[in-house]
Amino acid sequence: MLKLYDLSGKNDLRFSPPCWIVKICLIHKQINFETEPVRFSEKNKIEFSNQQLVPILKYKNGFVCDSWNILNWLNNRYDNKNIFCNLSSKNFSYFLYLWTSRQLLPILFKIIAHEIPNILEGEDLEYFIRTREERINGPITKFQSTISNSIKEFRNLISPIRKIIEINGFISGKEPGVEDYIFFGNFKWVYSCSSCDLLDVNDPIFTWYKKILKLTKL
Repeated sequence: MLKLYDLSGKNDLRFSPPCWIVKICLIHKQINFETEPVRFSEKNKIEFSNQQLVPILKYKNGFVCDSWNILNWLNNRYDNKNIFCNLSSKNFSYFLYLWTSRQLLPILFKIIAHEIPNILEGEDLEYFIRTREERINGPITKFQSTISNSIKEFRNLISPIRKIIEINGFISGKEPGVEDYIFFGNFKWVYSCSSCDLLDVNDPIFTWYKKILKLTKL
């Protein structure tokens, strides 16, 4: 059986966007797998990969690192459970993958950075605060005064996706697909770590998010 090494916080909370992308694809494609929780302080669990990041998907004869690489591996490995419908689907998915990681996640981090410590404890908490404060060159609370503006910026930035969802119901079309799951990982991260009102309850994207939760029984 496949084993997914998955970032874990306090009380076994799973909150990594890249890990969620892989996990929800596995669930939707009904590919059997188990997860191995990995905390920030448990780098020893993934020493075999010669790198320090999850997700990692381990299979009988090896492993694959990086969520995009894992999606491609799954697509090539399971001919009857294709992740990408065609080349256009793959190209658009890669665009979403890069756009979310490079444009959306930095904004979302500013919105929820001060709350992420609440889901961590012990060495993990110390590690997160130290490494993130080094990265942002300041305290983890430095963005709190701009949260409202960051939420407005985020809602405006995702307007094109909102329009697609309004027309089709899902990003992939009438049924959910990998494009939806790549986008979904961002929201699962926020709603797992934060109490903020990222989306208005009347926003079509909020309705979409709830549909994905229900369809995947998360």
